[in-house]
Amino acid sequence: MNGARDWEAREPRRPGVIRRVLPTALAFVIIIGGMAYLGGDLRELLGTAPGSPRSAAATNRVYEETGPVDARCDTVPQDVNADPATSLRALSKCLDRMWAATLAQADLDYERPREVRLVASRDKAACGVEDYDWAGIYCPRGRVVNVLIEDWHTFPMMFTLAHEYAHHVQEISGIANQRGSEVFDDAWSRRLELQADCLAAVTLRTSWPNPLENFRRMARGDSGTTGELEDGYLQSHGSGASSAAWMLRGGQAGTMAACNTWGAPADQVS
Repeated sequence: MNGARDWEAREPRRPGVIRRVLPTALAFVIIIGGMAYLGGDLRELLGTAPGSPRSAAATNRVYEETGPVDARCDTVPQDVNADPATSLRALSKCLDRMWAATLAQADLDYERPREVRLVASRDKAACGVEDYDWAGIYCPRGRVVNVLIEDWHTFPMMFTLAHEYAHHVQEISGIANQRGSEVFDDAWSRRLELQADCLAAVTLRTSWPNPLENFRRMARGDSGTTGELEDGYLQSHGSGASSAAWMLRGGQAGTMAACNTWGAPADQVS
């Protein structure tokens, strides 16, 4: 990658990785981006000012040129908890198929992630190895998806995988390839992350509607805590209510157009 998207991982805030963490019992999505002052008028705050990075993301051709995502996935074992790694690898192949077919409608060539790492410990990931607790990371520079295999129910890990794949789709479709002073600020981060939640719901809605709805309800009801990490999390990744709302949109509509957070009013990406 080039330019503004050629990120470097560094402490304390890392524009080099996109990750998921567990602030409470429920996994939510995390991106750590550089802090930048967002200027401009209200239209720019909403991502609609002509020429702004958010305007480009809001008008990406995938929204108009793609239809409902064919989210069937019959190759994942019926008991996803029996062998989480097997279930996740099968889901990965389904996600490759789904996104290849969807992006082809917009004449975009889909490129699979260079690697999908299912890691038993965070030091085995392709990036973010010195970071705090995370459940999944997408490394844009190497285009590597990382998911932490944990002793927990498998569906949250499946959602994490689908979410990291959504970041990969944002990258290769050009949605995330933005430049400007507001790129990596908290408002930008929330739109990126909430869109990935929405797109994850798009891909999981057909084969796992009930677990997805339960997961969404957990997100909506999660109150979080009030520590420094959690405060930063809410600022840069959005509230549980916003996450749940975008999951609902994606799950109901099943389209990329339904997940256009970049053109949404600020109160919908809070």
